[in-house]
Amino acid sequence: MALQQIKIFEGLLSAPFTAFYQNGKVNLDIIPKYVDLLCRNNVRGAFVNGTTGEGPSLTVEERKLTAEKWIKAGKGKLDLIIIHIGGCNVNDAMELARHAEQHGASAIASLPPLYYKPTENGDLISYLAAIASAAPNTPFLYYHIPSYTGINVKLDQFLCEAKLRIPTLCGAKYTSSDLRDLFLCQQLEGKPFKLFLGADEILLAALPLGVTAAIGVTYNFMAPLSHKVIQAYKTCDFSEACQEQGRILKAVEVVLKQGPLISMIKAVMNNIGPLDFGNPRPPLRPANEQDVTTIMKELRALKVDTLIQE
Repeated sequence: MALQQIKIFEGLLSAPFTAFYQNGKVNLDIIPKYVDLLCRNNVRGAFVNGTTGEGPSLTVEERKLTAEKWIKAGKGKLDLIIIHIGGCNVNDAMELARHAEQHGASAIASLPPLYYKPTENGDLISYLAAIASAAPNTPFLYYHIPSYTGINVKLDQFLCEAKLRIPTLCGAKYTSSDLRDLFLCQQLEGKPFKLFLGADEILLAALPLGVTAAIGVTYNFMAPLSHKVIQAYKTCDFSEACQEQGRILKAVEVVLKQGPLISMIKAVMNNIGPLDFGNPRPPLRPANEQDVTTIMKELRALKVDTLIQE
C-alpha cells in the first residue's frame, strides 16, 4: 500500500523547517499547526528531517521525536510523510529507519555518508542496503543532492544497480539541476523508479521529462506559484508557466544574495507566516534584521510575500 502511494503521488511536498525555541530546544508543538498550514496551501506531504529541517544537526532522539510528531499530526491530512534518516553513522541511521517503520512512515530516505565518502557505487550501495534492511517493509528513497554531499553518481545506472541489493528501493529525491541525468532516469524501461524533484527552480523544465512530484523548501511559502506552473503546463499555457517559474527563480535569487538559503527562508517564514520557527541551529547563521528587511523589500516587489493561506 505504501509503495503504491509513492508511485501514484502527484503534486508538492514540503521540505519542512525544524522549529527551535529561544533556548535551542526543538519546538514539537508547532507541527500540527504546520501540517494545517501546508494543507491550506494544497501541499500534500512532507519530507521530514532533511536539509531544510536541519536533520544532520539534530540528535537521534530529536529526530525520532520530530518524526513521530509529523507522522501523528499528518495522519489523515497529508498523503505522504517521508522521513529522512541518513547523514549520520550507519548504526544511528538503522535505528532511525527502524523507528520510522514502527511509527508508520510512508517512506524513508537517506543521504550518502557525509564524511567518509564512498568512491565506488558498490560501497555506497552496501551502506544504503544496511540502512534499508532495518526497515524491510518501508519504501526506500535515495537522497541525491551532490551540491551538499559531493557524491555525484549517474543516477539511472546507480538506481538499477542498487535495486539488485535493496528490494525496497523505489526511487530518489532528485536535488540537482542536471536535466540529462533526470531524463535518463525517466527513460528507464517501465519507469521503475519514482523521482521527486528537489530543485524548485527547475520545476517547469522537469515536467516535460515526466516528473509528477516535487519536494522543496519554497513550497513552504510559494506553493501557489508552483501550482500555477503545473496547471499552466498541463493546459499548454507555456507563457504563464514561464512567467510563474521566473518569479520563483527570482525569489530564490533574492534570498540567496543575503546568505544561506535555509537560514534566510526560515526568516522569511517567520516574517510573513502565522508560525514562528525561531533561528537555525549552528553552524547555520541566523538572518539579521538588515537581511530580512532587504529580502522582504524585494519579495514584495515580486509579489510573493503574501502567498501563504493563513
